[in-house]
Amino acid sequence: MGWYDLFSRFYDASLEALYVDARTTACEALQLAPGQAVLDLPCGTGQSLPGLVAGVGSQGAVLGLDFSAGMLRRAQARVERNGWTQVFLDRADVHEVDAARLAHVRGEPLVLDRLHVFLGLSAFPRWEQAFERLWALLRPGGRCVVVDCHAERPGVRGRMVNLVARAEIQRKTWLPLETVAEGFERRELPSRREHGGQLVLATGIKPR
Repeated sequence: MGWYDLFSRFYDASLEALYVDARTTACEALQLAPGQAVLDLPCGTGQSLPGLVAGVGSQGAVLGLDFSAGMLRRAQARVERNGWTQVFLDRADVHEVDAARLAHVRGEPLVLDRLHVFLGLSAFPRWEQAFERLWALLRPGGRCVVVDCHAERPGVRGRMVNLVARAEIQRKTWLPLETVAEGFERRELPSRREHGGQLVLATGIKPR
């Protein structure tokens, strides 16, 4: 069993309330529209799904991918409790996901309109390459939102976050998006000591 499979057992109880406002803000920043397709990676236990589902509506598609089977089981339970038929979940490595994989998960080819990366780039092993792979999946004109925690010099709380989340919050996770996106925006979100640093939201559009 991997660490995140074990972490999934207490992830929601520990962290859901801590990030709920940031997840709402991230969904708003995506500027979702009914019928669109959005990729949520890593989807974790599905904490962002309510906002994503509300944005794309019944005719849209939310693809939730995660490497942890334990996280996905919690996400699937959330989907079943809510009766969401537009959510499609599967296990995938961010460093291997491609258009064929998304089509397999959806059950048919799709055009990816939105990309949602929440607390992922600080934890992915090869984070810059991971972003490049995800960015390649987004259609021209599509919007990406990245939310993560940053601390230039993590204190005790930050070091604890790095340990528990297997993360490196020293990374400036907005930089890959800033390099390639049009209309790039970056802003700091309300943060608490428990976050270990400053929550940062970055958004931008893939050039046509």
